Amino acid sequence: MSSPEISADASFEYVIVGAGSAGCVLANRLSENGRNSVLLLEAGGSDASVSLRIPILVAKILQDERFTWQLTTEPQTSQKGQAQRWVQGKVLGGSSSINGNLYVRGDPIEYDSWAAQGCIGWSYEDLLPYFMRLEDFPSGNERVRGRGGPIGCTQLRDFDPLSDAFLRACEEAGSPRVADYNDGRSYEGTFYSQYSTRRGLRSSAAVAYLRPAMKRANLAVVTRALATRVLFDGLRACGVEYLVGGQTRRSLARKEVILSAGTLHTPKLLELSGVGNADILRERGIAVTHHLPGVGENLRDHTATRLTFECNRPVTINDIARSPWLKLREGIRFLVRREGLLTISSSTAQTNLRASPESNRADLLLRLQPFSGRDRYARTPKLGMDMFPGFTMSIGILNPRSVGWLHVRSADPREQAAMDPRYLSAEEDLRMYEKGIRIARHVASRPALRQLIVRETRPGPSIESEAEIIDYIKSSVSTSWHMVGTCRMGNDRMAVVDPQLRVHGLTGLRVVDASIFPTIPSSNTNIPTIAAAEKAADMISEAD
Repeated sequence: MSSPEISADASFEYVIVGAGSAGCVLANRLSENGRNSVLLLEAGGSDASVSLRIPILVAKILQDERFTWQLTTEPQTSQKGQAQRWVQGKVLGGSSSINGNLYVRGDPIEYDSWAAQGCIGWSYEDLLPYFMRLEDFPSGNERVRGRGGPIGCTQLRDFDPLSDAFLRACEEAGSPRVADYNDGRSYEGTFYSQYSTRRGLRSSAAVAYLRPAMKRANLAVVTRALATRVLFDGLRACGVEYLVGGQTRRSLARKEVILSAGTLHTPKLLELSGVGNADILRERGIAVTHHLPGVGENLRDHTATRLTFECNRPVTINDIARSPWLKLREGIRFLVRREGLLTISSSTAQTNLRASPESNRADLLLRLQPFSGRDRYARTPKLGMDMFPGFTMSIGILNPRSVGWLHVRSADPREQAAMDPRYLSAEEDLRMYEKGIRIARHVASRPALRQLIVRETRPGPSIESEAEIIDYIKSSVSTSWHMVGTCRMGNDRMAVVDPQLRVHGLTGLRVVDASIFPTIPSSNTNIPTIAAAEKAADMISEAD
């Protein structure tokens, strides 16, 4: 059903805001029995673009406002006043249509900590059936890995000489190889990446969940629909107001309104609807529906700093970008065998390790990315990719301590919210990055990788003292696009939703997206978000 077929004030059992990783899952699961009518609203447009299917073409998508939200943070005090650029998916599939495709469940310890904090039902063992339900990974251990699920999972193996050398170097540095970092037992160690792809193509939530459901008569999907507020009858959510083509529309929900607009947009919509910290809402000229002070707080994100290197062999994406012949060769590899550099969009190999002997879990990661440039967005020569064979060793903290906030600037739904992740505000994060750079340099000096390196290009070997490294960290740390937490799940006064994902103090309203995570699942967020949506679909159906 398309938007012209929806009458004014049409009603549905469920109205879902946001067709991202969670919203697509919910639209599929809640409509599959045929009894419930479901409306799915998406601010972006169709995902019918080849650039959204072939992983390496994410280089084009990150700059394209047709498919992305181009957002900017508040100036970062601990980063010399720099503001950060944040890109999010604004398209069917949300960020699952534009992300780095890495398939990561996360560290079981993190989920178990949620359950220990009172989020009953959210331990790793509780989530395991949903991880298995969503995935198709035939080569995995069938006791802990799923087969036949909507999201394809591809294990990289013997990918290229550079990735092989990185893995051997990590082993030489003391991080052992593990066979499957998603098996619930082997998160710490060195491994080739797994990708959310099937036969070399992106396995987004739109492709895997929404497209099969689109033919159902009881599912309506409206694109280019900007939700402006949740409608309430007293303290019960009863519908959503939204803009389409400059016109204001309303759709009513007979059972529930479900917000799946993501970590950066769900709290904004709640605040626009009068749900949040009453003092902040009044300052913005918004009438208070329900005082809920945790809305927009607990903003968390993974960041990364990096070392870049010149490689002595033409085996990187830098080389393909500059060579018509290599582009042709890789294109043929992709078309004939669905393999090669066109099937990846970010890193190929990784190690999860402990930054120090005092660590009780893996708390640091190093990722091998077969490209290099002036920043994380420099994916083409025009945008600052290095004009020589180059690669990046990305350094990330798995459980960062810095926590920020997000709040609306005004009552205008078109205005971006103010977002302050407060990067590096926790001194511990800064020290972890310093350790990470020294560990990464140690890995680069191991014989297996050293033989492929001409020189370190960023920050360069002259940056060696503690003060110089810290200065480089403050200048170079940037987002890994793993924002979570702004509608935190829990039972304390700052929690926004309960473990059933119902908004505290209101009825008929749930939040189902990465904003409900108390902490970052360590490390990537797409697969955990899909698993959470699968779990939420069961909870909603059970309450039906």
